[in-house]
Amino acid sequence: MQLNFIKPWALSLGLTLASTSASYAQSAAERLPDLGDVTASRFSAQQEFDLGRSWLKTFRAQVKTVDDPFLQDYFESLLYKLAAESELKDRRLETVIVNNPQINAFAVPGGVIGVNSGLFLYSDNEAEFAGVLAHEIAHLSQRHFTRSLDKAKESTLPTLAGLLAGIALAATTGSDAGIAAIAATQAAAQQKQLRFSREHEQEADRVGMETLSKANIDPTGIPNMFENMNAQRRYAGYEPLEFLLTHPLTDSRISDSRNRARSYPRKVYVDNLNFQLAKRRAQLLHSRNPEDLLVSWQDKTDSDVARLYGIAITQIALNKWTEAENTLAPLLKADPHRVAYVLAQAEIETGREDYPAALQRLKNELLLSPHNHPLTMALANTLEKAGFVGEADAVLTEHSQRHSTDPGVWYELAEIRGLAKNILGVHLARAEYFIQVAQFKRARMQLHYAYSLSDGKTIEQARIKQRLRDIDDIENLIKNL
Repeated sequence: MQLNFIKPWALSLGLTLASTSASYAQSAAERLPDLGDVTASRFSAQQEFDLGRSWLKTFRAQVKTVDDPFLQDYFESLLYKLAAESELKDRRLETVIVNNPQINAFAVPGGVIGVNSGLFLYSDNEAEFAGVLAHEIAHLSQRHFTRSLDKAKESTLPTLAGLLAGIALAATTGSDAGIAAIAATQAAAQQKQLRFSREHEQEADRVGMETLSKANIDPTGIPNMFENMNAQRRYAGYEPLEFLLTHPLTDSRISDSRNRARSYPRKVYVDNLNFQLAKRRAQLLHSRNPEDLLVSWQDKTDSDVARLYGIAITQIALNKWTEAENTLAPLLKADPHRVAYVLAQAEIETGREDYPAALQRLKNELLLSPHNHPLTMALANTLEKAGFVGEADAVLTEHSQRHSTDPGVWYELAEIRGLAKNILGVHLARAEYFIQVAQFKRARMQLHYAYSLSDGKTIEQARIKQRLRDIDDIENLIKNL
C-alpha cells in the first residue's frame, strides 16, 4: 500500500511558517543564551520534542511516504543503534521515509529524522547510509537548529520555522519550490553566517564519524558518501541535489572528512546484508518497469545473495509465484530465519492462497522475534486475506499501541475493522490516522462519530474527550510555531 498525503492546505501552512517566523525569532532573540553551550536553548528538550512531532504530522500531509515495513524497520533499527553510541541525550526518535529517488536526509528538533528512499539507491553499503544518519543525529545532539537562532541577535538568519518549511517544500515538490524557499533564506544571510553554517556541518561530520566508530561501522562511510554525492552533482549538471541545499558540500570538506577518517584505527568491516536487501527493495520501488529490472538482474551470473533476493521480490511483484519460490529457496535454506526471506516466502504462499502455510510461517517467526514490525504487519495482512478479520483486528490493535504514531498501521487497522464490522473501532482508527497526517477536522469528525456509538461506555467516552483535547493542543502548537 502506498499512502499519498499531498494536500494543498499543507503547502500553504509551510509557506505561512516561512513568512511569519522571522518576527517570532527576532522577538525571542534577546532571551537567547550565549552560543557554544550545546544544552543552552530557548527551547526545552520537551518543547523541541513537541515541536518536532507536530511538524512531522504536517510534513506527512504534504509528501508521499514509503509504507514498506521492512524498510521502516531497517531504517529505525540502524538509527537506534547509532543513537545509542551518540551524544544525543533524548533518544525518543521518530522516522519517516519520503518516496523520492533523490538523495536527501534531514533532522528536525525533537528527534525527527527522515530520509528519501533515494538514499538507499545511492549508498553503496551500510557505512555510507549510516554515515548520513550519524551526521543527522549529530545535528540533533549538538542542537544546531536552535543554536542557530542565537545568531539572530546579530543579524537575520534562516529561522527554524523557515528552514523546516523549506525542507517540507523540497520534499513535496521534488525541486523548485523547496529550493527557492531555502535559497531565499540563505541568500539573506551574510558571509559570517554562512561560515557558521559550515562550522555546523564540520562539527556534524566530526561527531557523526565518532558515532560510526563507536557503533563498529566504518567511519570512511562519511567521506565515501560525500564523494558519491559529488559525482551525482556533476552528473546532474547545474541542478543541486536536495541534500546539498541544507548541507553545503565543498572539496575542502570532503578532504577534511577523508583525513579525519584516516585517524581511526584500520579495521576490516563487514557490510550488513540487510542493507543490501533493503536497497533491492528501494530499487524495485522506483523501477518504472519491473520486467526490465528483472531482466537486468537475471543477466548477471554472480552469486550475490542480494541480487537473488532482488530477483525473487521482483518475481513476486509480477505474481510469478513458482519462479519466485525457486529463486528464494536456496537463500531461505541457507538462512531460514532472516526476516526478509521469511516475509518473501510468506508473500508467495499468500499469493497462492496457501494461507495456512503463510500463517504458520509468520507465527513461528514471531515466536523468535516478538513484536517485529514487518512480521506483524504481514501476519495481519495474511489473516485479513484468509478471512480471519477478527484475529487480524486483535493483532493490529495490540501492535498499534507500540506504533501509535505510524499512520500506515492505523490505516490498515481501519480497513480491517471495517471488514470485521467493528464500526466503533473503524472511527477510532481513522481518527488516529487523520491525526498523524494533520487532518484534524476529519479526525474530530471520526471521534464524534465514535462518541455517539460509545453510549454507556464511560471509559471510552473519557478517552475520546481527551483525544479531542489532544488535537486542540497539537493545533495550537502548530499555530504558534
